[in-house]
Amino acid sequence: MKRDPWLQFLIIVLLGLTFAGRFGALATGVTNPPPKCKIDGVFEDWSAYQVAWSETGFDWSKAKMTPAFDGIDLKEFYYDNDETYLYLFIKCKPTLQERYDETHRTAMLGYLYIDSDMNTNTGAADRDADGAWTVSGAEIQIYLPTGFSSAEGKKSDCLLIYDMKRWDVSSKLFDQRIRKAESSDSDPLVAHGKDGVEMALLLSDLGVQKGGKFSLACWESRALRNINKTSIQIK
Repeated sequence: MKRDPWLQFLIIVLLGLTFAGRFGALATGVTNPPPKCKIDGVFEDWSAYQVAWSETGFDWSKAKMTPAFDGIDLKEFYYDNDETYLYLFIKCKPTLQERYDETHRTAMLGYLYIDSDMNTNTGAADRDADGAWTVSGAEIQIYLPTGFSSAEGKKSDCLLIYDMKRWDVSSKLFDQRIRKAESSDSDPLVAHGKDGVEMALLLSDLGVQKGGKFSLACWESRALRNINKTSIQIK
């Protein structure tokens, strides 16, 4: 019995969609190797590292304000890497949990900017399409807000988020999401603890490889245009 050519076509399409779905499921199931140290905001297991700077943005302990500054003061900034991750650690005062316990308010730590080719003529302009300031030349922006999580009958906890986006030359915005991670994730790539804020950024997300060099900038929240920059070489 001869099959209808349209029926044959329909069967082929359905089989293709089935296999595509299976391969897609396999792709999304791929997990990255775990970071070499536990991401928990504790600095004690950082045995080898580089110091990016000793004060991030502005020293808010010296600020004379009415009312007094009630945010999170970002202090020393450290980094390290292995074959898979760039590790960042920012000491802060007070800790995120201490501030949350006192104010029960969310906050925004600031932004990180990655200029993977160290060329200010490529990537972002000084301002984006909405008129907001950026860091010229950056291809990647990492937004660092805090939030809170709560469960019935339990004390609410402060959580930290990193939201990594790529610059779009057409829209002139950082609107292409690369990765979003939360400290409440089962295997977190970002966390806060007794010493500060800790992150593990995938080198593949940043588009850098062993031996590569790039620029990292940190714009502390409420610090106006006081931006720290350093160059990092992947060992």
